[in-house]
Amino acid sequence: MTPLVVDELTVTYPNGHRALHRVCLRVGEGERWAVVGRSGSGKTTLVRAILGLLPAGSTTSGSVRVDGREVLGAPEAELRALRGQVVGYVPQNPFAACDPLRTVAHHVREAWTSHGRTPPDGAVATALGRVGIEDAGRRAAQYPHQWSGGMLQRATLVAGTAHTPAVTIADEPTSALDAELAEEVLALVRRTCGALLLISHDLALVGRHTDAVAILAAGQVVESGPTTSLLRTPTTAEAAALVAASAPAPRRTAAPRGGRTVAEVRDVAKRYGAVRAVDRVSLRIAAGEAVGIVGRSGSGKSTLARLVGGIERPDGGSVHLDGRDAWNGRRRLRPGFVMPVFQDPVASLDRRWALWRTLTEPLIPRGERPSRAERRKRAARALARVGLDDVDVDRLPGSLSVGQAQRVAIARALVAEPALLIADEPTASLDVAAAAAITDLLRGLVDSGTALLVVSHDRVRLESFADRVLTMRAGRLIEGDR
Repeated sequence: MTPLVVDELTVTYPNGHRALHRVCLRVGEGERWAVVGRSGSGKTTLVRAILGLLPAGSTTSGSVRVDGREVLGAPEAELRALRGQVVGYVPQNPFAACDPLRTVAHHVREAWTSHGRTPPDGAVATALGRVGIEDAGRRAAQYPHQWSGGMLQRATLVAGTAHTPAVTIADEPTSALDAELAEEVLALVRRTCGALLLISHDLALVGRHTDAVAILAAGQVVESGPTTSLLRTPTTAEAAALVAASAPAPRRTAAPRGGRTVAEVRDVAKRYGAVRAVDRVSLRIAAGEAVGIVGRSGSGKSTLARLVGGIERPDGGSVHLDGRDAWNGRRRLRPGFVMPVFQDPVASLDRRWALWRTLTEPLIPRGERPSRAERRKRAARALARVGLDDVDVDRLPGSLSVGQAQRVAIARALVAEPALLIADEPTASLDVAAAAAITDLLRGLVDSGTALLVVSHDRVRLESFADRVLTMRAGRLIEGDR
């Protein structure tokens, strides 16, 4: 029985947008396929169609068969039985996949309880330990916000593959993971599923872990074939552009280090209970300088970024922004002096607000009171700046892909004209072409005088635009300049 057959699939959303057009895909038993494409190419729609999760009112034609069973038009009870047991799913956004009021252990146990089953004793902690979660029994009792994005992604992977499904759909499963852990996680996925459909923008990872790849563009498969030959000698312009953008060259010149100090931390420390997230770290960032921090998931990168930006109070040490003590000074910084781009772009956008309101919100604390028409115009310009000029400013965040939401979050931060921009995994949810465009945009911002601190697991991408790349391990900066 072929685990997954997609035949002439066409999907049109209720608003008339045709997201997929006559897509064909066949994933045989034990095969490992990848689907690659830019944001908005139709990857997410394909995943939803396979899982039977298309929005109500969507029109479909063609066929989607999972382990021989037709998905399109199937009763919900039948679809629920398929999900998790026959077709596994590892979501792109682990925070959205978890109930913030429930523990991580509850989330993983749902792989059994949602089908009326009870997990074997110790199964949750054992499975989490296999994907690199230290002290898994204790950590599983914590809540999602107490875990890093990379750690939480590993928990969703455990839940999605708990029953060794016939086919597993992994939607950007390594976007929040460091390179070493990404290899381990994908190796685990391959061991725990019969067939794999990997949705990814990381072409290097695709090249190492898949047998075949399909390139999506504007809802259509424009090229497909064996991974090795397609990535080596692509035959279409779209595939060639994605391959070219996947290997950025390292930056050869660094910004001068003598500029005005925008942010400085001295011997900062932060603990969460028994976990020492940051351990006596010192770092200085100057105007017109881009500093990157890499490290394994859970190494303390995101916590350090929040400390540097004055977003979180340290337990020890000091934080200075624009020469002022961020926590003991009397004078306030101008609104928008520091702007963050958070690791979870979807959650950082108010789902009730149209994009024009979200994008122009940073203007209000500065005392500006533009008219609604003016705000809409400025929102449109902000979207164009990050390559979303075709996105309507009246759209709600829920209608965006994760990659589009990430670019909206970056655009909102730039509207404030910050002196210091702190970006936590700003390209993790983007396809390689969009990531290249965003890093070019960030580099241009730095060259105009803005200070930039970027946290990422992607050292190659960081080295293409950052002046310094530092490594963090177990809460400390262990190599590179300080």
